[in-house]
Parts: sequence; structure tokens; C-alpha cells
Amino acid sequence: MTFIKYTHDGSAVVQPAALILSGLDQEETLEMQTLEKTIVLLKKDMTPMEKMETASGLIRLTNSLLADMISGFDDAISREEDEENEYEPDACGDELRIPAEVFEHAGIWGEVLRVQSIDGAVLITAEQESGDD
Repeated sequence: MTFIKYTHDGSAVVQPAALILSGLDQEETLEMQTLEKTIVLLKKDMTPMEKMETASGLIRLTNSLLADMISGFDDAISREEDEENEYEPDACGDELRIPAEVFEHAGIWGEVLRVQSIDGAVLITAEQESGDD
């Protein structure tokens, strides 16, 4: 859903519905953080719990963007392989390919991994050894 409208002079206006859905509709002032190709509006003074909830939401967004990106890479690779007439579908057909660099960057390359689904996000962590040996 689009929550940005543009005025006749080209100014961007955030729609009230976006502020209501994010819980920022009652805030007097907002803080804006600019990132590469991204703008984030935040409550100016947040409690530690609000910071945790905000960080959790940003992580879910990051995971969603990474999944979209990886899906795009997978589609591009599939099209390239189809064009070469050498493509054979995976036996499962529902596998998601994740570049090794992602695991290396996370510091879990070569580890036994645990995959969980939490609040609509997929979390991949290194399996923790239980001290029961």
C-alpha cells in the first residue's frame, strides 16, 4: 500500500494511515534517519522496549528484503540456465538458495545450523551445543 502522496509542488506527505499503523500518530515530533535508498521515521525519545520493538521490525524488513533479493538472484540464474538448456529442476522444487557470503558474514559458515520461523521471519543460527555430554 502506498502511504506517500505528493503535492502539486512536488512535496512528499506521509498519509495519516501510515502514522496510525506505525503507532506514531500521537507523536508531536519524529526523528528521521536516512540510509542508502531508505528513510526511517522514528519516535524521538524511545524506551528500551520501544527500541527493541523497532529493531525487531527493522530486522523483519531486512529479512524480507534479503529474501526478495535472493529470490531475484535465483530467478535470474534459473532464466540463464533455461536459456542454456542445461537447467534441471531441484528434486524438491521449493529450495531457497542463500549465498555462502551471507553465512560467512554472520560468522556461522561451517557450523551446524538451526532454522526457525519467528513472527513471519526466518532465523538461521548456529546450533548451540548442550552441556549435557
